[in-house]
Amino acid sequence: MQAYAVAAVFPGVPAADIAQHFSDYYGVRQHAQQRVQATAATLGGVTRPVVRTDWYGTDATPHSDFYLLNEQHPVQSTRRWYAMSVFLPADWITSSVPITVAQVDNGSGAGALAPPLALQIRGDQLMLNMNFNHRASDITPANSARRTVMAGPATLGSWHCMVVRADWSAVAGAGELRVYMNGSVKETFFARSSHNSYAGALHVPRVGLTVPEGATPGHRAMYADFLWVGDSAASLNDMTQKTPCHVAS
Repeated sequence: MQAYAVAAVFPGVPAADIAQHFSDYYGVRQHAQQRVQATAATLGGVTRPVVRTDWYGTDATPHSDFYLLNEQHPVQSTRRWYAMSVFLPADWITSSVPITVAQVDNGSGAGALAPPLALQIRGDQLMLNMNFNHRASDITPANSARRTVMAGPATLGSWHCMVVRADWSAVAGAGELRVYMNGSVKETFFARSSHNSYAGALHVPRVGLTVPEGATPGHRAMYADFLWVGDSAASLNDMTQKTPCHVAS
């Protein structure tokens, strides 16, 4: 009898349990306490445990987000899945500044390099911003490539759910990236046999608010579902079921 791999999606406990023990599963980046906090909120008519993130124009750092502890996935390794969902409240004010709400960061220590993948809001639109480089060394923002894809309207009072299937690669002609939005089985973005990261990158998924250095788009608050990661045996259905977009459907 043929054996099949069992998909693993992390954290492997219900969202209600995660909310009670948030710091056991996630770390935060924030300028002051309570910029990132697990709470319960009624969003879209459903009361559920979520994570509220705030960013203020007076903050000394450009980010306020959370990430899954011990999740650093190297390039040229097995496939990885990510599910990240955000809810924009009705009082969200549009801005020409691109505000990142979910990303898979470059965790190699090269902080000057943009994330390999980021979901951003500019004005009233969602955008996928992707950055990558095939060089083995001397990697800079100037010699890196960038791709931007429209991902639909940034609708207020609604969940926006992003599921990512990634074969990360910094080698030209290798790697694959698929991005699905809002529970759809059709890709919003798909690139095969194409490098999509940086040499030495350790991919760290983050959800929250990040603004460009020096930008002042004013106070921002949003809600997010917990961040989920799947191993190579996971499927689109496994990850979509973890998102509020699945619940809403």
